[in-house]
Amino acid sequence: MSVTNESDEVRGVSAASTDQVPGAGAAPADSYGGAVSDETPAATPAPGTQNAPVQDMHDTTDEDKIAGIVAQTRQDVGDKDQARIADVLRQRFDETGVHVANDRVAALAAEVANG
Repeated sequence: MSVTNESDEVRGVSAASTDQVPGAGAAPADSYGGAVSDETPAATPAPGTQNAPVQDMHDTTDEDKIAGIVAQTRQDVGDKDQARIADVLRQRFDETGVHVANDRVAALAAEVANG
């Protein structure tokens, strides 16, 4: 059974073309950028096209990472005791792959604790 609605007639779609047939519809290859398109996706990005997140394009030194982790830790747990701050710093350094010696972690924790 075919049902025609007003919007199909306005778009010029016949009732026969609106019948749903299993497996019918746009093929994944017809989709580009989330919409059906006749465009063929570019095989390679154009020169100068940004195709990676900006943060991945610039190297950050370990010292920059340490400074950022210390600043964030100060915001998150700066009012806790020095041992807790040191634990958080160690965890964050481990998560980011930055090696910091225990004596430096202790010094940074003291800096955060003392404001």
